[in-house]
Amino acid sequence: MATKNSPRERREVLAQFLANGGLDAALISNPKHIFYFTGFPSNLNMYLTLMKGPRSTSFLLIDNEAKGHLLLGGFEVSNPWVGKKSTSKRIFDGEVTVYNDYDLDETMIAYPNYLSHHLAKWIKDARREGVRLGRVGIEHWHLAEIYRDTIRRAADSTLEWVSEEILRMRRTKGRDEIDNLKKATHMIDYAYEFAKRNARAGRSELDIYREMNYRTFAKYGPFGWIIGDHVSGERSLAVGGWATPRRFRKTDTIVLDLQAAHKNYWSDLCRTFVVGKPSKKQERAHDVLIKAKERAEETLEPGTKGREIYEAVTGEIERAGYPRLPHHAGHTIGLDDQERPWMIPGEDEELEEGMVCVVEPGIYTSQTGGIRIEDCYVITKTGHERVSRFPLGLT
Repeated sequence: MATKNSPRERREVLAQFLANGGLDAALISNPKHIFYFTGFPSNLNMYLTLMKGPRSTSFLLIDNEAKGHLLLGGFEVSNPWVGKKSTSKRIFDGEVTVYNDYDLDETMIAYPNYLSHHLAKWIKDARREGVRLGRVGIEHWHLAEIYRDTIRRAADSTLEWVSEEILRMRRTKGRDEIDNLKKATHMIDYAYEFAKRNARAGRSELDIYREMNYRTFAKYGPFGWIIGDHVSGERSLAVGGWATPRRFRKTDTIVLDLQAAHKNYWSDLCRTFVVGKPSKKQERAHDVLIKAKERAEETLEPGTKGREIYEAVTGEIERAGYPRLPHHAGHTIGLDDQERPWMIPGEDEELEEGMVCVVEPGIYTSQTGGIRIEDCYVITKTGHERVSRFPLGLT
């Protein structure tokens, strides 16, 4: 696949697909994909997303010559990631049209019945400027029917489906994407320092959650959120779950399978800590998991199928006398915290150079408690590069 180390290069790859398929343009509606093709986060600001949800507030038109046209709400122009004095050139290097999504005479929220009118005007203006819209690719997994009708009426367009192609494009990562993934990984590595310090009797799962997030907020700013599984003791046998007020007791395992995002790119790691001194059975299970992860690392190269990684991990666990791995052995990662190929028994999709993946073996028995470890890797031309750096020790 052609290189796509920047939003512009990603638009060029999509444009080539459109041209080869006889499509005039693609209308991008998913905020993640508007970001993917422009570098502008639209309503992906975490606070705005919590308030407004993942609905469309902007649209991106990419023609088959890779030219971009962005319809953007005025409130988005003041997105904290860009700055209150944003200009169109700071948003992205294509054409930007701003509509009024907060108007004291009309509306506070750009619901679809309001936004569709601005979408129709924008499409008609694009046609007058010479943009061809006879056959338009849409994200059919995302675009609401009201907007599909608007496109058909405004441009008399035939709509085609491009969701799968965009998802396929996203599998391999450019340098800018890998850099963001690495920074997200370093956030989790940093959080583990404080989690490990709190892994003592009398503290609670919520104590660890609070301390990790306080520290990462202080270092990385308001978007330095750490989420994921925070389970301990008997709760660790259920594999995952949210933090609770449960307090730690001696010999409890604490499974922290954590996710963090930097500029919308996710990383995912897991470490297990033991309260006090680990038992011999816990140490042995942990050693087996390290070996299982090392066995998987031997397969992390282009051409390896997802099921082969699962088999490598669970084979090592079963040979040591433990139950078969009850969950996936890993997955790739990017704008979503779980992407294909997945490391499951039924996955025939292969790793490719430029993918970023995680491997996460686990053992869950009443004698050991739940124990899981997970590291993050970039797939290279000849193998892999491990990104995560926090030590694997139980204490």
